[in-house]
Amino acid sequence: MAIRKRRGGFQVLVYAGLDPITGRQRYISRQVNGSRREAERLEARLKTQVADGGHVGTRARTLAEMVDVWLDWRASNGRDISPRTLDDYRNLAVSKIAPGIGRHSLGKVSPRLLDAFYQQLRREGNAWARPRTRKDGTKVPPRPGVSRGLSASRVLDVHVILSGALSLAARWGWIAQSPAAVARPARGRGVQRPMPTPEQVRELFAAVADDPEFAAFLRLSATTGLRPGEVCALRWVDVDLAYGKLSVTGNIVIGKGLPEGYLRKSPKSDHGIRHLAFDQTTAMQLREHQVLRRELAEEFGAVLAPEAFVFSCEPDSRQPIRPNTVAKRFTKKAKALGHGYTLYGLRHFMATQLGAVASANTVRSRMGHGSLAITSIYAHPVEEADRAAARYMGDLLDGRASWHSARAFGDGSLADVAQNVEG
Repeated sequence: MAIRKRRGGFQVLVYAGLDPITGRQRYISRQVNGSRREAERLEARLKTQVADGGHVGTRARTLAEMVDVWLDWRASNGRDISPRTLDDYRNLAVSKIAPGIGRHSLGKVSPRLLDAFYQQLRREGNAWARPRTRKDGTKVPPRPGVSRGLSASRVLDVHVILSGALSLAARWGWIAQSPAAVARPARGRGVQRPMPTPEQVRELFAAVADDPEFAAFLRLSATTGLRPGEVCALRWVDVDLAYGKLSVTGNIVIGKGLPEGYLRKSPKSDHGIRHLAFDQTTAMQLREHQVLRRELAEEFGAVLAPEAFVFSCEPDSRQPIRPNTVAKRFTKKAKALGHGYTLYGLRHFMATQLGAVASANTVRSRMGHGSLAITSIYAHPVEEADRAAARYMGDLLDGRASWHSARAFGDGSLADVAQNVEG
């Protein structure tokens, strides 16, 4: 503790303990442009504040450093988070937050600053970061015709990170309150995901008929509405070819920090664990695919085990095919056909087509989300309504769907169900 002359006044230094992160000694510094007595009164107030638990924050902490602290805390605090989501958060922290407003100290981050940052991200993406430069020192101009602005959902991801980091700082007493609690990220209009027509899906199937594995993958995606990661996570033990049903018990996520580059994780909720029927044509394609996988394994002196993945690039199918690998291959094929939808569009296709004839409960349980309670997973694994759904989707894709197929549900038109399929 000290009071010393400085710039025509007095500087007051009060010891505030050790920095909770760096372990270094911390001092509170204040300038008094008045008499020494005024400086002594300020010193007394600061000592009282420190004794009462004030000033426990970390002076060296910037917003970027706090985000890093939160990311490490979030990865190990026991709450479930996908490795892919965590990787995405880290990338946003490095590419958007750190070069944008990461240099600001925690105490200087305000709702106004955050709102301005969010608006800037919407307009110009990473415009607050330093311009990219070449080795010769010249600036890299933006590509013509390419918008640098982030989507509203992407800005919301940034807000989630900042809100988590600042809330943690407030809870630990490093700041008085979180400015992110009252900040409002810029919102945009929802963009409807492109979706194929039945004719386009049939054209797609015809184009991949010479590739049995890819054809089976796409057929299963379109008839069941499974997420690409859920199809990749299927093992032969999850598939009952005799009764035409499968169990959804996992999802493949990819991430740089994972031991093998991927992880088979459980669904986010109980609704994600479900048992679905599939039609006879899908069963036939899967049966033929299984024979081919078994023959390939035997060629390499291996055995196709029950725990082997249904879709794999390995001879013994011990590792799953990656969702991004299938997505890239699908995009290439769709573009060649002149189709403007992604692999995920097949999931929306199933929901929309089935939603026109089936009940909300049937569609939501098949999609794996909503508030539908599963009362007895093991007693009645596949309901008759779900079998009717499987038959209808098979007939639709094989060109046999009719009013009689739709009447099997007996519950009218519910096309609005398709609006609730983003997950």
